[in-house]
Amino acid sequence: MNADMRGLSQMISTLDLSDAAIDRRKAFLEFGEDDIARLRQLHEMLAGYAPDFASEFYRHLLSFEEMRALLPDTETLGRLQRSQTAYFEGLTAGNYGRDYIHHRVRVGTAHHRVGLSPTWYLGAYAKYLVGLLPEISHRLKDSPERAVEVVQSLIKIVLFDMGLAIDTYIDARDQTIRGLKNYSDMVFESMHDGILVLSSELVVLSANSSALKMFGLSLQKVLGRHLAEVIDCEGLEASALDVVRGGAELHDRSFCLHATHSPVCKQARVTIRPICLSDERDRLLVVIEEVSEAELLRRQAELKLARSEALLRHAQSVAKIGSWSMDRKGAQPDGIEWSAETYRLFDVAPGTPIDYPFFVDKIHPADREAVHEAWQRALGGEPYRVEHRIYCGEEIRWLEERAELEMDAEGNFVSVIGTVQDITERKTAEGRIEQFAFYDSLTRLPNRALFRDRLERALASARRHGHNVALLFIDLDRFKEVNDTQGHGCGDLVLAEVAHRFRTTLRHDETLARLGGDEFVIIASETGRSGATLIAERLNRSLAKPIEIKGNRFELGASIGVALFPHDGADAQFLLKHADIAMYRAKQSGGGYCFYDAEMGAVLARRLEVARRFGKALQDGVLQLHYQPQVELHSGRLIGAEALLRWQDPEWGWVSPAEFIPIAEERGMMVAVGEWVLKKACRQIRFWEQAGLRLPARMAINVSAQQIEREDFAQRAQSIAREAGVANSCIELEITESSVMLDPASAMKVTRTLVDAGFHFAIDDFGTGHSSLSYLKRFPASTLKVDMSFVRHMLSDRNDHSIVATIIAMAKSLGLGTLAEGVETEDQAKSLLSLGCDKAQGYLYGRPMPPVAFANTWLTGGADLLPQG
Repeated sequence: MNADMRGLSQMISTLDLSDAAIDRRKAFLEFGEDDIARLRQLHEMLAGYAPDFASEFYRHLLSFEEMRALLPDTETLGRLQRSQTAYFEGLTAGNYGRDYIHHRVRVGTAHHRVGLSPTWYLGAYAKYLVGLLPEISHRLKDSPERAVEVVQSLIKIVLFDMGLAIDTYIDARDQTIRGLKNYSDMVFESMHDGILVLSSELVVLSANSSALKMFGLSLQKVLGRHLAEVIDCEGLEASALDVVRGGAELHDRSFCLHATHSPVCKQARVTIRPICLSDERDRLLVVIEEVSEAELLRRQAELKLARSEALLRHAQSVAKIGSWSMDRKGAQPDGIEWSAETYRLFDVAPGTPIDYPFFVDKIHPADREAVHEAWQRALGGEPYRVEHRIYCGEEIRWLEERAELEMDAEGNFVSVIGTVQDITERKTAEGRIEQFAFYDSLTRLPNRALFRDRLERALASARRHGHNVALLFIDLDRFKEVNDTQGHGCGDLVLAEVAHRFRTTLRHDETLARLGGDEFVIIASETGRSGATLIAERLNRSLAKPIEIKGNRFELGASIGVALFPHDGADAQFLLKHADIAMYRAKQSGGGYCFYDAEMGAVLARRLEVARRFGKALQDGVLQLHYQPQVELHSGRLIGAEALLRWQDPEWGWVSPAEFIPIAEERGMMVAVGEWVLKKACRQIRFWEQAGLRLPARMAINVSAQQIEREDFAQRAQSIAREAGVANSCIELEITESSVMLDPASAMKVTRTLVDAGFHFAIDDFGTGHSSLSYLKRFPASTLKVDMSFVRHMLSDRNDHSIVATIIAMAKSLGLGTLAEGVETEDQAKSLLSLGCDKAQGYLYGRPMPPVAFANTWLTGGADLLPQG
């Protein structure tokens, strides 16, 4: 028996819905076999009426805002409407046995679960009767006496139903209340701090375990006794009475408390506040937080520090770690004073004389220039703050230093006081995040994001120096058989071994990466056709020997596609695409390797035609914007929409953005495209507003790297929003992670200007690029969008799941919201919510749709609206 059936049986038992009890209810209503016969006749007479009634009833129901909130989507509405039809058809069907009773009990329970109070579903009965009585009167106009009898029977069964539904609703609510009380009692008992509840006369009404344990008391010796009889403390009773009389609440007041039977004093912080209950006299909540010995010692240390020299006070206020100083007017003008903690951090014996050369000698050689430059900037008036490494024996430790310099009237350095803090753990954590973000957890190879970065770097170097780059795209043959027969655990071990074999075949200047699944890539700089051939042959030889895992032997091969820069592609995207095309040609040929050639790239002709037609469509203004909903994950509530560019060619039909957007970027058309999108989206927002519709939160609009690179972009964006009459705060501009890193300083300057003007920013496709964490921390974004390429396989690919979890955790640590793209299943949504993701968009919630369809679905509930202009 499942949980629902057990709950139903329990409720039937609680409500005493036995056959005898039901018979009593019917007898009280004088409901008998004559009534049943009349209702069956009415049922036949009104055959087919219930669907029309249910449709009219839900139209009436949705005219109330409270009901629309409980019925958020058309699928739920349709299901409930069908259920309502069946419900009222059953009302007159004449079968009122145990199945009928069970069905009505489930309905009452459902009303409570949905949040539909009796006020609303009693209205359903009223609507039903008001709509049905004229129909009965009309159909029985020739027999008024019979009409009266039918109406009387109908009223009896309606009242019988109402009694069952209301009893069920009340019992379900009582169960919820009891559950909440049990929960609150559990929380009360599990609190670490001691808690007492007092009456207005300071009599103890309840106490949790922590309070009893704190003072060595039992519950029997506490309940019903006056506070002063339980705890002896000067001023505590007076403070509690002051709160009772309406004085200010007491917060974190220090007291020395002890039980009346014990001389042992407990140093504690006490909070007293009133609890106002509607049906009882006011009570007091007393929270007792015992001060630990460590905190007492800290308080004593703070008092000592408060009386110490100004140097130590200042150092403790800055970081409360190590301190150091230098005074050119002191006894040792070139000497540096270190506190005991600073000696410990630098792993130097206390009392060792310190000067600047000694300090520099402790710094990691790679960081000495950065420290020197930071000091020179400080002498010029900037704050001194620098992170650097030091050697501590065999260990390398990360430190952060801050200081304030004192200069004389002529601008000469006089003295400095500063602090030093150990930040090794933070740097280690950042390194782990970097590892998760840019390396495959299974093979320890660079992942897709780091591969793209290294390929871009290799191509940039090749362009500067005029040499070739070979890109090899590798897909394992027969690997699917491993997963299908031995499971993914064994498959992972095989992939790890393949990665090891591939790695051993490479030279130091060749980069091996894993794209995902059983796909690998190799970047070989200064390598032409002959060199790429040797690499491919080495890779195939590395798989000649069967792989043995857990007593199984697997004979794998590899299909390798090769593309050469610049002949086969001028950028990373085309080079990877052409290598992929060549790999599939190799796989179709039975494995081995294959070089890309022009025949494989017949699509290039289409690219040229796409560029021509798209340019004309942009010029003619026939592009379209579709809108995809963005929802709050924990509630499913609409919180915004993303404007997505769509193009329907007269001859080709709909053309995928994945095809025309890269071409537009390559042809330098994205500035014009982006400005058109921004204008169109702003006009749509304004049109909806004028039509009385409100899009929650913000409209997300994609911004290309070409737009961000323009100095006047910030001014143009503000001008477009202003001309459309749209508030800047209504717009969230999305920029890809890779776009930010093309020119981070310029991107931050432009985006900061727009953020100051009220716009919001989201980093799109996060995790697919190779952004620097130092830039990400300073970039004024409010949201990270998790790319759909990770979301799509996060439930089946542990690596993708780890990447998604890492991105969400990193966003939270930086104070950013998260939005997952490409959410298609409930399981994905639940997993993302459990990881802490805030928002989502994808086919699970809705496909991109034209503005009219979006408004009808999400904003109006059916109004037919067309935008102007």
